[in-house]
Amino acid sequence: MHYRTREMIAGYLSILPAFLALTVIVFYPMAGTFYHSFTKWDGAVSHWIGLRNYSFIFTNGELWTLIRNNIIFLLSIPGILLLSLIVSVLLFEEVPGWRFFRSLYYIPTILSSVVVGLLMKTMFAQSGVVNQFLHTLGLSSGKTEWLSQTPTAFMVLIFCFYWQTLGQGALIFLSGLSSISTEIFESASIDGANWWQRLFHITIPSLIPAIVYFTITNTVYCFIGLFSLVYSVTAGGPGLETTPIDYMIYIKAFQSPDQLGYASALSIVLFVIVLLVSWVQLILSNRFQE
Repeated sequence: MHYRTREMIAGYLSILPAFLALTVIVFYPMAGTFYHSFTKWDGAVSHWIGLRNYSFIFTNGELWTLIRNNIIFLLSIPGILLLSLIVSVLLFEEVPGWRFFRSLYYIPTILSSVVVGLLMKTMFAQSGVVNQFLHTLGLSSGKTEWLSQTPTAFMVLIFCFYWQTLGQGALIFLSGLSSISTEIFESASIDGANWWQRLFHITIPSLIPAIVYFTITNTVYCFIGLFSLVYSVTAGGPGLETTPIDYMIYIKAFQSPDQLGYASALSIVLFVIVLLVSWVQLILSNRFQE
């Protein structure tokens, strides 16, 4: 056998285990989900119903509420992006206490979303520490039901998202800042540039790849990673007002025994949405970098 042929066969054999693992863990479940999205399925018996699941998704009105909830989280990304940038620059410039704050900001990142969610649910409960603190300051009656009203429930969820994401963002941007020559900052300071001018004219343009990465990963998270946070804080309430698409898939699949087919169809819709959003982001980021 020719040497190049043997080398090619060896290469294919070396990736075969990984391909088989992907087939079993990823491709087969995806194919099964796609098939069952056209059926009425209770987990044991399925009946082909064609496009009825998709028709119901787009006509019952729930999908638009779910997408609205995801978009609210999506619109919060610029805030945590700017906050992470400012914190990372302050840490990079080694402001007093920077070692302590570097650890303090990163600790929430290593906690699971469920732990963060349960902590915040306890803090913002009617008898929680937040109400007690505000009552002590005379700013409220101490009986605010934070999680029973849509605006305040979203505020708590976004606060959780910010608190857990800040350390991740600071770490990403600190690694990007370490690749920028300090001579550039020194020259700008000598020329009279203040801190904000250095941030917007030197730091941010130099961190474009890191900003793109941070934005894309958190955009995807806002569509497929909110389940554990929403489950532990609001359980999608009040009503469906804080329910994102991934949490609704859980509700339909595991709390409604005969709607696994509907949940499968909703999963395909979510997959297409994430695919389109990621594609648009990649196109815009490439143009922006150019």
